Amino acid sequence: MEQRNSSYDADILVLGAGPAGYVAAIRAAQLGAKTVIVEKGEVGGTCLNVGCIPTKALLACVETLERAKHGADFGVEIGSISVDVPKMMERKNTIVKTLTSGVAALLKKNKVRLVSGEGRLVDANTVEVTGSDGVQRITSKFTLIATGSVPSVLPLPGFEFGENVWSSTEALEFSSVPKSILIVGAGAIGLEAAHTFANLGSDVTVVEMMPQILPAADTEIAAELQKNLEKSGIKFRTNAGVGRAEATRKGKKVFVKTESGEETFEVEKILVAVGRRAVIGGIGLDEVGVKHDGRKIVVDEHMRTSVPGIYAAGDVIGEPMLAHVAWTESAVAVEHAMGLESKMDYSAFPACVYTSPECASVGLTEKQARARHRDVRIGKMSFAHNGKAMGIGENHGFVKIISAGRFGQVLGFHVVGPHATDLITEAVVAMRNELTVDELIASIHPHPTLSEVVQDAALDVYGRAIHK
Repeated sequence: MEQRNSSYDADILVLGAGPAGYVAAIRAAQLGAKTVIVEKGEVGGTCLNVGCIPTKALLACVETLERAKHGADFGVEIGSISVDVPKMMERKNTIVKTLTSGVAALLKKNKVRLVSGEGRLVDANTVEVTGSDGVQRITSKFTLIATGSVPSVLPLPGFEFGENVWSSTEALEFSSVPKSILIVGAGAIGLEAAHTFANLGSDVTVVEMMPQILPAADTEIAAELQKNLEKSGIKFRTNAGVGRAEATRKGKKVFVKTESGEETFEVEKILVAVGRRAVIGGIGLDEVGVKHDGRKIVVDEHMRTSVPGIYAAGDVIGEPMLAHVAWTESAVAVEHAMGLESKMDYSAFPACVYTSPECASVGLTEKQARARHRDVRIGKMSFAHNGKAMGIGENHGFVKIISAGRFGQVLGFHVVGPHATDLITEAVVAMRNELTVDELIASIHPHPTLSEVVQDAALDVYGRAIHK
C-alpha cells in the first residue's frame, strides 16, 4: 500500500461528492489515506438530490395510490382517494435530506475533509477551489475526478428548458400535476417519469427515435414492458422524432415525425429525457492534459487517466451512467492509487427500470448472444401462475435466461415483472462468478417467493420447467 507523503495536503483529493466521489473518499479513508473531497453543491450528487432517490420516492407515492385504487380487489374498501402533491414533495424532500445528511455524517466519521466550492485542476497534484470564502489551493498525491453529469439538451427550436420544458430535475419538483405531458426519450428516466405522471392523472405521450422503448434492452422484455405501461394509458411513438415545438396559450405544440407522417401534440409540459452528458468543461482537463473525447474522460481498467496520478470514475467517464457502477469504479480507482491491483470488470452490471412492472437486465440480449455464440438456449417463465405474484396482485411479466452451449453458461438474464430490480441480484452474482444454469437449478429457492420463477426459467432452458 502507498505511503503518505507529508509534503501534500492530502493523499487523495476527490473532485465531486456524488455516488462515485463520496464512496471513493470513504474507501480511501478506510485504506488509511488522508482524504479531501471538494463539492460545489450538496453531497450525494445527482443520484441523491435530483435523480435516483427522489424519483423512487415519487414512484413509491404512485404505487401507494395504485394500491389504494385497487384495494377492493384485496377485500379492503377505501373511500374517496385524492393526491396531495405538496405532501408528496415534502416526503420526497425529507428522504433526500435524510440521506444527504447521512452521507455528510459518513464523511465526517471517516475523517474526510469536505471543502465546499468549485474545483479546477491546476496540475497533476493541485486543485484550486473557489468557494464563498475565497480561493484556495489544495495539493494531493492523487486526484480522482468524479464531477458527474447533467441532463442533455435537445438542440431544437422550442425545446429550451424553461417553464413548460423540463429536464429530469424539474420533473421532480412540480407543484401540481400537469394535465398533459410529452416525454422525449424512452430510456429509464423517460419511462419512470411517464409511469409517475400517467398514474397521477396526466395524459402522457412518449416519443422514442429507436424502434423500441429501452433501446438497449432485450427486444422481448422491452415489448412486454411497453404492453404493460400502455395499460396505464401511456401512449408511445417509436421510430419517431420531435422536430420543433411552439408556445401556445396553455403550454406547447409539439411536431413529431412518425413513420406514417407528421403528428402534432398540444401539451402542457414537455420533458426532455434524452440522456445525460458528462461534466468535463471548466475543470482544467485541457490545461493539465487529461485526455478526453469531448464527451467523456478516457480511462484504463484501473480508472487512470492519461496524466499520472489523476484518476476518473462515474458519469464523467461515460456509459453506463449508473450509480452502482460509479461506486465500483471509484473504489477501483482509489484502491489502485493506494497500491492495490484493483481493476474494473464490466462483465455483469445490472440495469434497472423502476416502473410497474419493474424491468431489470444483466449481460447479453438474445440478439447479441446469437450474434456471438453458435449454440444459444433460452429459458422463460411467466409470473402469471406464481403464488407469491398472485398474492400481491402483480403477476405480469416473465423471466428470461439466455445461455450458451451444453455447459449452460449464463450469457444474459432479463426480467420484467414484480420486484425485478431485486431479483436481478441473483443473476449478477451467478454471472460474476461464472455459475451455470445447472447451478441455478440446483440452488434451492424458497417457496412461496418470486424467485421460484428464476429457478423455473433455468429449468426451461432444458425444457424441464415444472410449472410451465
